[in-house]
Amino acid sequence: MTNLIKAMTIDSLNPAFSFEGEFVLLAAPDIFKIFSAQNSFKTKFYTLLIVENGSGNLMIDHEIHHLKKGRIFFIGYNQVFRFADVVDFKGEAILFTRSFYNLIYTGNRKIKDDTAFSDLPTSIDFSKGEFAHFKTGVSEIKKEFVHPALLSKEIICLLLKASMLKYIRKTENPNYIDFKTNRKNSYIEDFKNLVEVHFKDLKRTSEYSNMLTISANYLNALIKDKLDVSAEKYIQNRVILEAERLLLNTNLSVTEISFELGFSDKSHFGKYFKKITEESPNNFRKKFQATNNTF
Repeated sequence: MTNLIKAMTIDSLNPAFSFEGEFVLLAAPDIFKIFSAQNSFKTKFYTLLIVENGSGNLMIDHEIHHLKKGRIFFIGYNQVFRFADVVDFKGEAILFTRSFYNLIYTGNRKIKDDTAFSDLPTSIDFSKGEFAHFKTGVSEIKKEFVHPALLSKEIICLLLKASMLKYIRKTENPNYIDFKTNRKNSYIEDFKNLVEVHFKDLKRTSEYSNMLTISANYLNALIKDKLDVSAEKYIQNRVILEAERLLLNTNLSVTEISFELGFSDKSHFGKYFKKITEESPNNFRKKFQATNNTF
């Protein structure tokens, strides 16, 4: 376990070449040269990890996933991950920022921006034929990336959108596929974005509804209808997720974590954590370490 989670941008990876720190494609040797098993990472970009062969484990936040042929992972901004026991891995990773994905406007919001990425599943298993089809798109991206020419950046952006649509389609979830633009959805997405920025300092629904200039009751109704949890519970879950990341990936004490998350003292944080998870922060850390020695 490390003392800190390594925050990384595409520029900080020091790749041989990238599109202005916004897009890079990595082959297997470079993936594990950068993302070594000894460290945990929090990235300021999206990652598509395409597994062509091999085995091993990938822990994303507090969930352990297995690397297997035909499985594709999608890792979002600020998720914490690390690898363990990787053997004979073959595959590629596509790293891209929001600004790169939003480079081209298509007139269709599902393709225009990354809003439809919200709450996508972490991994999807593709059939042999589907995986080959997906890989064809990745190969086209690779050609433009390895031999950049006029409009390569724009072509990659469009090919990347197609790859993400294939991933979204594979979920067979109508909430993703039939994504529609309306005022209610805008409030929900704005709320989620605000929570991502302010969850350490603002933990009450009213503080977010004030920023959105709507009532707390209306915001709560929107979140409950769309996400099936209250706005308060959504905020709590985000705080707890960050707490779990720090407990599992760092040697920071519970006191240090409580201050990191904006609590006035260890006791307040401990009660908050136990109320939601039904166990203390220390017990959560010890239980995970006892059952997952690899990590």
